Amino acid sequence: MDFWSRLIGGSYAPRKAPAQHVHDPRARLARFKKAYAAVQQLCNRPRNLAKEAITLDELKKLFDRLSQLIREETRAPAPHLCLQYAASNQIYVTVTRAAIVGHHEGLIHSTITLLATLVDSEEEDFLSSQPFAKSLMRLVTRVVDTGNVLLELDTETAILELLFTVAAKIRLQPDILPVWFASSAKPDLDYPTVKEKKGFVGISQKDDFPLCYLLIDRVHHDGRIGDFARTGLLYIFEATGRSSDLEEWVVSSDLPTLMASGLGALYSQLSRELSILHPDATLPAVLAMSDYSTTHPRATAESAFSDRHKAHIATFLSYLAFWQDVLDHCRSADVKQTLLDHFQILFLQQLLYPSILQSSDTDAGSSVAVLTYVTTILAALDYPDLIHNILAYLLAIRDAPTPADMELSRERRSSEPPRSPTAVKRRQSLMLLAATKDPDDAVEPTLFNLVDLISNSLSSNNDSTVYAALSLASTIINRHKKYAFGTLLKAHQVSVHETLRSAGDHEVELERYTDLAVSLHELGIDEAYAGLAEDVRNTVETQAFPGQSAADQKAAHAHQPVNVKILHKEDAFMRLLAALLRSFFTNSIDVNLALTQVLISIASCVEIRLDIWFALEAAHYAFDHGPGSGAKKSWLAYTEEDEVAALTALEQATRRPVWSEDRAPIVHNVLESLATELATVRESVPNLDQLISGRKNMLQAASLDASVPDPHSLSGSPMPTHLEPLVPRPQQTGHSRGSSTSSARRGRPKATDVSSGDQSADHSSAVSPAGERPAEGNNRAPATESVSSHPATPQPARSIFQPPPPETPSTTDVLMQKITFGGEDAEAQRSASLNHVLTNVVVLQEFVLELVAVLQVRAAVLGERELRFAA
Repeated sequence: MDFWSRLIGGSYAPRKAPAQHVHDPRARLARFKKAYAAVQQLCNRPRNLAKEAITLDELKKLFDRLSQLIREETRAPAPHLCLQYAASNQIYVTVTRAAIVGHHEGLIHSTITLLATLVDSEEEDFLSSQPFAKSLMRLVTRVVDTGNVLLELDTETAILELLFTVAAKIRLQPDILPVWFASSAKPDLDYPTVKEKKGFVGISQKDDFPLCYLLIDRVHHDGRIGDFARTGLLYIFEATGRSSDLEEWVVSSDLPTLMASGLGALYSQLSRELSILHPDATLPAVLAMSDYSTTHPRATAESAFSDRHKAHIATFLSYLAFWQDVLDHCRSADVKQTLLDHFQILFLQQLLYPSILQSSDTDAGSSVAVLTYVTTILAALDYPDLIHNILAYLLAIRDAPTPADMELSRERRSSEPPRSPTAVKRRQSLMLLAATKDPDDAVEPTLFNLVDLISNSLSSNNDSTVYAALSLASTIINRHKKYAFGTLLKAHQVSVHETLRSAGDHEVELERYTDLAVSLHELGIDEAYAGLAEDVRNTVETQAFPGQSAADQKAAHAHQPVNVKILHKEDAFMRLLAALLRSFFTNSIDVNLALTQVLISIASCVEIRLDIWFALEAAHYAFDHGPGSGAKKSWLAYTEEDEVAALTALEQATRRPVWSEDRAPIVHNVLESLATELATVRESVPNLDQLISGRKNMLQAASLDASVPDPHSLSGSPMPTHLEPLVPRPQQTGHSRGSSTSSARRGRPKATDVSSGDQSADHSSAVSPAGERPAEGNNRAPATESVSSHPATPQPARSIFQPPPPETPSTTDVLMQKITFGGEDAEAQRSASLNHVLTNVVVLQEFVLELVAVLQVRAAVLGERELRFAA
């Protein structure tokens, strides 16, 4: 060995013997005592500012050494003498005092690490020790709450993780709660009178439960800090159901006020004027191929697509979700009711409703903003108590013992009186603060509510306002439809046994609506319809059999309310929708997509009968001939009497009623007038059908490269999921309708099979491979489409290396020509470019096909509850 050492020029160093007693508890305890003695020695020295930095660095190393020794011990077999020594000598008192005095970020981080290591050992039960709790809370409140020390993100995260661990321990072991919480207030004696504003704010007693205040101050933070704070506070609210002292303390404290005012502060950060217009860079194809303008008339309106707005709305929604979680975890009826009272008074009555009152369509943004924010809130919420508070107040719904209210009351306790005197006093102070000095100055939703705002906005000349109102209406009907009945939709109750539409009527309606779809454009109806029917089937089945397995559906078949409401013929909301439908070809594309979404949502609602608005009214059928007026069949002489009666009933139910224009469905009449208008356009544009086919395929081609927006970003985009860029299904190689799968959502024109039959020549001439980028504003250039009225011969495929052919002026001129609707009256005339009309025709045909799907699917799923198959 010496030879080889000399050869390589090195020197031989014998290997050190392995350290003895590595796992010896007493040796480890000796090292621990030595390190802690060094800590005490440094802490007992007189302070020398010149050498304090060196001292603090030495203390940090010693704290890290103590943490390392404890971690080694927790991995070693018992006995754990270091942990016993740490608990008996209360080393946490010394180390926390050193961190407080030192004001050194690194030392504070090491101290938190050491305390967390003691807690994680799960021995000696440090969290049940009063001195440990006081030392930890003193450290955190001094270095975190005061802000005297600039902490790094890792240090603050470690602090919040340790506080979360404490809250989780309280949840699992409620008996340790008195160690961390001790109420010093006597609410029955000390609670301020309701005449003082202080009574509304509540009692601030941070010294009683500093852990709770430390968490609530950080629930709005992003990242792990916010996660630890929110979850820890949830555990504390859950503990209120097991401690009457904590329950009464929370009710009398200012925690509910802090939570409600925090939500209000985040809402106030949202811009009062909002632009939901897509920027040019992210304009969906369905909007680009239209007269859609990306320029907002008011420069001060904030864009819904800006990073600032997205950040603010995300923070607000995360705090709103935290509210839901708190109410869900809270096990105290008094605490839950106090939180709901503060939510209603501080947020709804004093902030959200005033923003509705102050909104205006003339300032180019405030109505859009408040409508969008309410839509976002309702789309994000799923907790019954909060939903009821918001909609019952904003829609001015009086609590009545309806079946819907009784169903909700099983989950909410808002009608139950508070149990404790403290909660009663707190509620009184809230009511007193909410009351105005002069009753004549009070403005309540009974005078102007959310329905009034929606109705006014639907009559606006601002497309964004109309779109925002339609989106809000759609959200209420789709997600919270029980609140829409009697408010947004004026529907009267009817008996389930009242005359239903007949099977013969159903057959006539299907033919009429299908003929309308064909009159708009014949190509690809079967293929588009297959996916739509699948989507509608899922919607109807979800309503008809909510949350039930196939085995339970039959038993619940008769209990689910179906066809129990009929919309009034003069329903104001429906009349506004019909007015928008009449101007379909000149409406903005996004408005039409939202409009069709609302109408389909109403037609798909199983509680509503389709009579009057979507189908013939069953009570006013008219027939050309009376029953049994035809020639008698000879075989009837051999049938029994009951068979003859059944056959007669079947014949009566399957008779086709007369389709009278006077009694035709209102929606069908409007659609028929639109088909007539399109026929007029077809006369002036001979190759209109080719252009429609081209527009369908161009939207399909453009959507293949488009990314699908986040379906939850209602606030970040003015187009919810049903207004996403068109995403078609893959083209089928055959003609089987059953083989297609639905990837379509509400409002998307579907892909059509254009590769078969004698139509291929027309499509090769009608469509270019891709659309040209539109220009700014209403003068955007349409995508290149052929306008030749002569059949074209198939062209050879162009090489991808060859430049595309230059755009011909005639293409742009034809597609940008103005198409006028509305007749001879100049004031009633409406106009849009042919480019715009083409896209609206695609959307309209999609809508008519979806109406056919609704009619057919409702009949298939609901059966005898939808149609009468016997007299």
